[in-house]
Order: sequence, then C-alpha cells, then structure tokens
Amino acid sequence: MSRKDTLRRLLGGEPPEAGELPPEAAAASRVPSGAVRAMGVSLGQLREEADALRARIEGGETVVTLDPGVVDASFVADRMAGDSEAELSELVQSIASSGQQVPVLVRPHPEKPGSYQMAYGHRRLLAVKRLGIRLQAIIRPLSDAELVVAQGKENIERRNLTFIERALFASHLEGRGFDRPTLHAALAVQSAEMTRYLQVVRSIPRPVILAIGAAPRTGRPRWLELQRLFAGVDAADLAERAMASPGFRALNSDARFQRIFAALRDGRQAPEADLWWRNPQGDPVVKVEPGPQGMRLTVNDRLAPEFSRFLVEQLDALYAAWRAGQ
Repeated sequence: MSRKDTLRRLLGGEPPEAGELPPEAAAASRVPSGAVRAMGVSLGQLREEADALRARIEGGETVVTLDPGVVDASFVADRMAGDSEAELSELVQSIASSGQQVPVLVRPHPEKPGSYQMAYGHRRLLAVKRLGIRLQAIIRPLSDAELVVAQGKENIERRNLTFIERALFASHLEGRGFDRPTLHAALAVQSAEMTRYLQVVRSIPRPVILAIGAAPRTGRPRWLELQRLFAGVDAADLAERAMASPGFRALNSDARFQRIFAALRDGRQAPEADLWWRNPQGDPVVKVEPGPQGMRLTVNDRLAPEFSRFLVEQLDALYAAWRAGQ
C-alpha cells in the first residue's frame, strides 16, 4: 500500500494494518534507532493533529480565510467610535509582524448570499483591511440571539467595554426586541446591573452620550451621578452649551464627560448670571459672579497658581484697551 493510503488511514483515525508500512519504514522498524523513534513521535503528533482537526470540522469551527470585503459588521454595535486609533494602529502592526493569531467569528449573512456577518472581531477586520490581506475566520451558523451573546461575551473577555459602551449595547439589544435573559447572557450581568445600564441610556440624551464617547476612565458611579444631574430642569440646555463651548471637540473622551458633568453640577448650584472659565480638562479656573457691591472674580490658584499675578499685571493694559474702545 502507498504512503498516501497509509497517511489516509492515520488521518481517518485507523491504524495501519500489517504490511502497510512503506518499505523504508518497515526496514527501519527492524533496526531500532533514534531516527525511527523520531518518526514514531512525528506520526503520533500527526495523528493527534488530525484528530483535533476532525473535531473542529465536526464542531463547525474550521478556520478559513475570507476576503474581508465580503464580511459585514454585526447588526448591533458594541463599541463607540473615537479615541481608539492608537489601539487599532498597534493591532495593525502586530498582525503585520506576526500574522492574525486569533480568528474572528462570522455567520453566513442572512440577507446577502455569498457574504458573512461578524459576531466578534471587528477591530481585527479593520486591521486586515488596512493591511490588504485575507481574514482568518471561523464560520458558524448562528441565530440573532446566539450572535449577540457570542459578541458580548467575547468583547467582555478580551477587552472590557466601558460602562457606557455596555449600557449602549444593552439598549441596542433591547431596542431590537431581545428579551432580558438574552441581554443578561450577552453582557454577563444580573438584573440590577442591567437596569442601571438601561436607565442611564434612557435618562441621558443620546446625542450627549455620543458626544462624550466611550470615556474609558469614567466608571459607573460618575455616569449614575450624571444621570441624576439630568433630572434638573435646565440640564439639557446646560449640556448643549457645554458641548458648544470652545475646545470641547479637541478634548479626550473623559475630559468631555467632565466638561458636561461640571456644567450641569455648577449650573444647578450657581446663579444664572455666573460665568466660569475652564481649562481644557473642564476644571473651573476663573469664576465671575455678581455681588452686592459689584462684580467679583475668583481665580483657582490650585489649578492656575501664576494666573492671578498675570491677570493683575494686565489690568492696566486691559483698562486702557477698554477706554480706547469706548
């Protein structure tokens, strides 16, 4: 029998029968040596790999290569855009140097024959698209519920989503009609935490959440406090003014949260005519407020220790400029 038939038996899980070994292997078997023992180890490893491959095939988890152009994103977004370009660039460099080590999970697209829909691995998909290479993927038939559960679990295990990303994911799933058990399974949380997620998204206007972004360093307590601040009568207007303030878009996500949070907090505690000037991180540096004997200006020396002296030194020039304008 040929070597091909012998290997076929090995890959099929059947041991070779007597007389089936190639002449070279039969001769070597009569002469024990390190080379023969090495060949025995290699054949054993080959059989183990064949068994593992067969198990993966039977389980529907064969890793294949796909054209990334035929893979669409999941029908439910789980991450927020922005502030992640550095991480994506690192992933692109890693795949360029070491290849795609972890396959993505896709399902046959339910509406586009010949295409696929992503369950998880969206950042890997973006990375291989940038590199112009094929995508390593596992194809598995999944229902909508199975897809979102797999999507949520993978993201939680591989890279913790921020509090607000989890809350938006839960809201998206609820909006698509998934029941609470599916939401709990997808985010691996109990009923009380799920209620917090959904209440935050319902209480804070969606444009405000999207303007803030993922806020990776802003945890649940701060978001719950912002939710309570939005119960105020003028909260929406205060948030609008904060988002329209100079430099807001240039801030990182956590600083944008702080700018809006401070606007709502201080807006509820101070008179309507109060005016705060804030640094790029959203911290109040200068406060101008009317008083019984005239306007009062307060400088936060902890945040801007040299600004008070600078301001005093500029008063003569400022007054002269004002008089010239009159």
